[in-house]
Amino acid sequence: MIKLKDILFEDVRLYAVDIIIVSDKAANFTDIVDNMRATRKVTIVNANTSDEIEAKNRARTDGKEVHTATLKFVAGKDPKQDLDFLKTTMLSSGKGDPEQRIQGLRHLIFKPETLIRI
Repeated sequence: MIKLKDILFEDVRLYAVDIIIVSDKAANFTDIVDNMRATRKVTIVNANTSDEIEAKNRARTDGKEVHTATLKFVAGKDPKQDLDFLKTTMLSSGKGDPEQRIQGLRHLIFKPETLIRI
C-alpha cells in the first residue's frame, strides 16, 4: 500500500532548458506551443521571443519563423536522454511515426548549456 508520507517525499526531478523553435509561418504558434505542452513529461512551455527576433520573422520570406522559449519537464535519471526523447516525440523521425507529430513544427533546438534542475 502506498503511504502518503512516501508520496510527499518522492524525488521529483524537474528541469528547465532554453529552446529554439522553428515553425511554419502559416501555422498558429499558439497551437504549436499548446501541443508541446501536451507532450508527456513536459510541464510548462514559456514563449519568450524577443521583439528583435519577431521583427526578423516578419521580414522572412522562406516560410519559417524562429521563436525562443523555456521548456520545463520532469526527467528520469538522465535529463539529457529525456531531451532526445522529447525531440523524437515532438518531431517526425525514423525511429517511429514518420508523419509530422506537431503540425507546423519544423525543428527544435535545445540549448544544453542552459539545462538546470529546478
